Amino acid sequence: MKDTSPQPVFLSDYAPFGYLVDAVHLTFRLHPDSTRVISRIEFRPDPDSAARTFFLHGEQLSLISAHIDGAPVTPEITPQGLYCDVPDAPFVFEAEVEIAPAANTALEGLYLSSGMYCTQCEAEGFRKITYYPDRPDVMSVFTVRIEGAESVKLSNGNPVAQGEGWAEWHDPWPKPAYLFALVAGDLVAHTDRFTTASGRDVALNIWVRPGDEGKCAFGMDALKRAMLWDEQVYNLEYDLDIFNIVAVDDFNMGAMENKGLNIFNSSCVLASPETSTDANYERIEAIIAHEYFHNWTGNRITCRDWFQLCLKEGLTVFRDAQFTADMRAGPVKRIADVIALRARQFREDNGPLAHPVRPSSYVEINNFYTATVYEKGAELVGMLKTLVGDEAYTQALAEYFRRHDRQAVTIEDWLKVFEDVTGRDLSQFKRWYTEAGTPRLRVTDSWQDGTYTLQFRQETPPMPGKPENEPRVIPIAVGLLDSDGHELVPTTVLEMTDAVQNFRFKDLATRPVPSILRGFSAPVFLERDTDNTERAFLLAHDTDPFNKWEAGRALGRETLMRMSQSADAADPAYLDALRAVLRDDGLDPAFRALALRPPSQDDIAQSLYDANQIPDPQAIYDAADRLGEQMAAHMADLLPGIYAAMTVPGPYSPDATAAGKRDLQGLALSLLTRLDGGETARAQFASADNMTQQLTALSCLMARQIGEAEARAFHDQWRRDRLVMDKWFALSVSHARPKNAAASAVDLTAHPDFNIRNPNRFRATFGALAPCGGLSPRLRQRL
Repeated sequence: MKDTSPQPVFLSDYAPFGYLVDAVHLTFRLHPDSTRVISRIEFRPDPDSAARTFFLHGEQLSLISAHIDGAPVTPEITPQGLYCDVPDAPFVFEAEVEIAPAANTALEGLYLSSGMYCTQCEAEGFRKITYYPDRPDVMSVFTVRIEGAESVKLSNGNPVAQGEGWAEWHDPWPKPAYLFALVAGDLVAHTDRFTTASGRDVALNIWVRPGDEGKCAFGMDALKRAMLWDEQVYNLEYDLDIFNIVAVDDFNMGAMENKGLNIFNSSCVLASPETSTDANYERIEAIIAHEYFHNWTGNRITCRDWFQLCLKEGLTVFRDAQFTADMRAGPVKRIADVIALRARQFREDNGPLAHPVRPSSYVEINNFYTATVYEKGAELVGMLKTLVGDEAYTQALAEYFRRHDRQAVTIEDWLKVFEDVTGRDLSQFKRWYTEAGTPRLRVTDSWQDGTYTLQFRQETPPMPGKPENEPRVIPIAVGLLDSDGHELVPTTVLEMTDAVQNFRFKDLATRPVPSILRGFSAPVFLERDTDNTERAFLLAHDTDPFNKWEAGRALGRETLMRMSQSADAADPAYLDALRAVLRDDGLDPAFRALALRPPSQDDIAQSLYDANQIPDPQAIYDAADRLGEQMAAHMADLLPGIYAAMTVPGPYSPDATAAGKRDLQGLALSLLTRLDGGETARAQFASADNMTQQLTALSCLMARQIGEAEARAFHDQWRRDRLVMDKWFALSVSHARPKNAAASAVDLTAHPDFNIRNPNRFRATFGALAPCGGLSPRLRQRL
């Protein structure tokens, strides 16, 4: 019996397509059940390739006709596409196919979303639209004609003509098929304009359903700031006359960077003070920037094959992190990214699903939109920047864009640019891309006659097919403090290249306290024998914000691990340290809020598991609850003042300063609710004029199991707003006790507003059961 199961695809088997595509002309005659797609594609043999098998991908298509140079042909049709004999010279392939967008519930290819035609083609969705070499290394110029009754018809590139019932678009920049996009529906636009550094006048539109146009202003502002930032930081300008964003409710991803026509999940672009939280605003800002930055890192330069996915995604995630750090509090952004990395990627990298940042094989490419590819891929770009320095990084990126514009490239191409610019040999660094696993960095220290020595030992656990891992290049940012907290040695980057390596600091007057892996300079497990006295010292005195937070996190983790295993109280030294952070007005409010939050219950469970102990979810929940009670009691005299001081006067603004104050105020409110029975939270809920404060108050009440009336009021107030109701569904599950959480999610599926086919509602209900809150927007949308 023939094996019909999906077969692995191997990087080592890569071969060029064999033909170049000079131009693509597509005509869409839209109909919910029988859309006709007419393609006219200009092919010619690739002189640099010996392959001459002509195969076009195509799935779930009804072929009406096919022609080569005007003559009818009868291709061999398979479930994966078609084969055809073609001339050994330039030729034109034409095909007409029929597809059924209304029946497309996979939300890949062309589908209907509440009456709106929409596409999603990454990674392999274009093959469900028409026959084509659906692979990222085949790039061409597209011209698209859309025929239909819809008032708005959009595609990639610039509009070139329109008439009654039709519109034509032309994209002058070569692109692979996965970046193709089409949207048609009865939409309205929030409009603006942007002038590039070279003087190009660009029309900007955010297209939404009627009624949502009042929720677009922040998204437009974020887009313009991202465009300006990319010019100022990377010297990259936008390259078309128009940039369109469309908000779609039924969208599997957070957003998609289609050239000139970004398609967004509505939750990632629509915002208003009444319906969106500070976290929503920050997320929207980051996602809009991420997709815009893809215009160069992903579109103008794309990946040769899907094994190189980390190249476009890792680099773009790094760039959007830089943008957010510049727009908001940089240290807080870095800490949030590391929390996310440890929560998902470290576990992925040390379990049965471990894979390299650039895998060597896959069965289903959609399974590789992972934390390793995205988040670890971004960490590798950051490490490379640390190793070569800011100036060389800037020069290398400029050369990368110059050398590879309009090309489909590989990790080797990327690293070669850095080697050519810096003169460094990056073959050892490449292991980060090709080997799975998170290195463990064991540190010991010694002190003798004014010389302080740090010894580092690196080890990466064996992986399937890789019983032994060779040493990697690890940049280790280190600072040394004296007993008063003054820096003896400012931040210095140590470059570790051997399995065991010593670094000496001479002529010191006193034995220092080390601050190691500042800024989380490499994605590693850091192991060092220390005690709570040193951790408390670093929390109080470390000048590096990340390591300051890390010291507090380590104190909190040890406290909660112990409390989950016994009836012990929290360490008074830990409570004193938290109190000192709360009252330190010299610290950014956003940082204080982050530092005051104990490690998550999921983090504690993982730590217990790593310590060969069986985690008990209820015991961890109870320990966290007891710690909260003790924190509230220990800070009782400070909390009312902090709560009042963090009130932001005037109309709501989503800016970073105001958001940081509201975050710290919310942290104080969560502790106050334990002391006043919810009086302050109920008052805030009743008077709130923005979603951040209303939802924060409701969350505080529900966490104490005293918010039933407010939860009902919130539900009744917002039942007709689909995005706010997603918040209600998520909150209803996340604040259930551990033993009741799954049952709560199941019960909510019977709610009349639950729709299992809507990705946002499904994620809101069941995503609350999973510890994935820190993931990047794109990854959350992939769950």
